[in-house]
Amino acid sequence: MIFLKAFIIGGLICVAGQLLIDLTGMTPARILVLFVVLGVFLGAVGVYEPLAEFAGAGA
Repeated sequence: MIFLKAFIIGGLICVAGQLLIDLTGMTPARILVLFVVLGVFLGAVGVYEPLAEFAGAGA
């Protein structure tokens, strides 16, 4: 079950990135920076830790 949650959450993150590429034309480098900044923000407000605990390696 742990691997399934990691696969689903990681897949949803990848789908979000792919949608950003397809719908906005952003480059993969900009999306990478966006995801890193979003991770820092979520960590600062205390949301990333519960997400990482739930998703495991998928986060």
